[in-house]
Amino acid sequence: MVFDIKKWEEPPKEFRACPMLHVLPKNNRTVLMDAIKSFGFGGVVINPSFENWYDGYEDNIREFAYALNELEERDLSFWLYDENGYPSGAANGETLKGHPELEAKGFYMRRMVAYEPRHVKFALDFESERIIWAAKYPMECPGLHESYVQYDKMIPVPFTDEFCETDLEAKEVFYVFCVKSAYEGSHCTHNVSSFQRYINVMDKRAVRRFIDIMLEPIVKVIPDAFERAEAVFTDEPSLSTFYARGYETWSYALAPWSEDLFELYQKEYGRSILPDLPLLFEGENRGAKVRTDFYRLVGIMIGRAYVEQLSQWCKAHGGVFSGHYFGEEHIAGHVKSYGSFIEVLSKSEYPGLDILQCIPERMEFETVKFPQMAARKSGALRIMAELCPFYDVEEFAKAPLDNMMYVTAVLYMFGVRHCNSYFSSDFRQYDMEKLGGYSGYMSCDDANRFNNYLGRMRAMLDGLSNACGEFVYYGLEDSQSKFIPQYSEAWPGRYTEIHEKSKRVTNALLNSGYDFYYADRDDIVSAAAETVPTISGNAVKVVIVPAMDFIHNDAYRALEKLKQKGVRVLFLDKLPSSADGGEDPDCFEAYGMEDVFSLLAEDASFSVEAGDSCIIKSRFERDGRELWMLANKSRSDTAVKLTHKSKTKAKLYDPES
Repeated sequence: MVFDIKKWEEPPKEFRACPMLHVLPKNNRTVLMDAIKSFGFGGVVINPSFENWYDGYEDNIREFAYALNELEERDLSFWLYDENGYPSGAANGETLKGHPELEAKGFYMRRMVAYEPRHVKFALDFESERIIWAAKYPMECPGLHESYVQYDKMIPVPFTDEFCETDLEAKEVFYVFCVKSAYEGSHCTHNVSSFQRYINVMDKRAVRRFIDIMLEPIVKVIPDAFERAEAVFTDEPSLSTFYARGYETWSYALAPWSEDLFELYQKEYGRSILPDLPLLFEGENRGAKVRTDFYRLVGIMIGRAYVEQLSQWCKAHGGVFSGHYFGEEHIAGHVKSYGSFIEVLSKSEYPGLDILQCIPERMEFETVKFPQMAARKSGALRIMAELCPFYDVEEFAKAPLDNMMYVTAVLYMFGVRHCNSYFSSDFRQYDMEKLGGYSGYMSCDDANRFNNYLGRMRAMLDGLSNACGEFVYYGLEDSQSKFIPQYSEAWPGRYTEIHEKSKRVTNALLNSGYDFYYADRDDIVSAAAETVPTISGNAVKVVIVPAMDFIHNDAYRALEKLKQKGVRVLFLDKLPSSADGGEDPDCFEAYGMEDVFSLLAEDASFSVEAGDSCIIKSRFERDGRELWMLANKSRSDTAVKLTHKSKTKAKLYDPES
């Protein structure tokens, strides 16, 4: 792809940020648009007004049509926000009106044990919907201090929707599983918008109704609205089965539920989940395989019901589906929010993220590194970033523009190509009388500087992905295998350990000037099947495996094959066992981080010496040349020495000029 110097010198509108304004004022709408253009922005993120909801929605869309025309008259683009409220899917409660069956649901377990014969009864409580399964199992008690359920010897127990009973022999355990709404204590009641109940994002019917309510009316009034839009912005749809606050305790520990869940599990894995249901809630290591399979399936279901369905609808109407999802920063969040975050995000042709911690010293690289993996897997050459400097606001405000310029440099380095922004501007400078309510961090000069900076980074990187042969194994199965529903927000826990270990690797590599991609089980298995192993077109040179307790057996065997083909496979600190219940891996040795650095240094062709300063760097290929992007993490100018093993000349591009 040939570099267009004209786009560097004067970045086009689609390369510039869009403020997230949602609703434009009726009275001073065009004045605000003129201010947006004057401040160097390329467009806005907006939606029809939600006044007189829901009866007045079509009238609001008609007014919205005028706003779109006025934007385009000023050569401003727009993104369509898909919701009245937050998170996306509820339509301010409208999706669920008359359709309680579409509400987010979870199922929980009740356990009763007999050490001597007894008769047990269970009656559904008033908060629950119905019983979905009941069974008993024998227990093995090798001594007075131990008891182990024999999960392979299930005995089904008859039940109705509301009641079941059975006789238990000595050393038997009885389980009942019930469905209830996933609401109290969840993200539904701990968000920035409302206390409304939420849809089941695993259910295609719920998402289809959301489309009918929110998007179809726009097409009815403005047939080409989605074709004219840059993309549709969806905002953090997610499961509601996890609890949001550690200071609250509830009566139910919920696993995600959908009416077709058991049937789809049987279809996906060729076995019934029913005998293994207790292992979703207990069993420690014995439940590793059922839990990894279960949460992978949950991710597949959300990907199909939400992302694929909305993407296909947008594509059919000439549009593109984008937006961002929940908890991208943390592997454990990938499990509790989606079962498998990557199964969800990789279904998007325009993946997204949001960045909340916008202070360089506190920024977490995983915020962009995990979405980068999803974008790579889906073949997307762009990620959307929602800029949200909402953490440590007082500290951020001491140097807002400098903070955000570093943060966005790192985001663009690893795949972001567009920003939608709550990093706001002081539009009062344009017209104090008419725009008196639009205060913010950036002056007109600051905003133009920032938008040109973003635009030039995209001009250089547009259509490119990182050229990198080093990979860090994404140990999602370690977290999935340990994830057991809780009665509160139990954070941290065993299922969070892999994130902290991965984060250690991420920080060590990037802060030492080495780039990498995350690669998951599917990537590794596919690469091992090739004569010359590649992942997304990148030759695999090194795979680093953080200290995991569990790894999929097929992934481990694939790592063995990669080693045989000359790939350096480096397990950090210890070797894992198999989450699939196979033999423990035993043909690798464990390395320390210093060993990893020594091996990487041998292969490095390009190095940066910067004294005590930290320079983040990443490699691309452009017009037959190596392209290296550098970002200075320190707050002062830094003199650097650049060394290349075979190159003697370089051309420097500074996106600030």
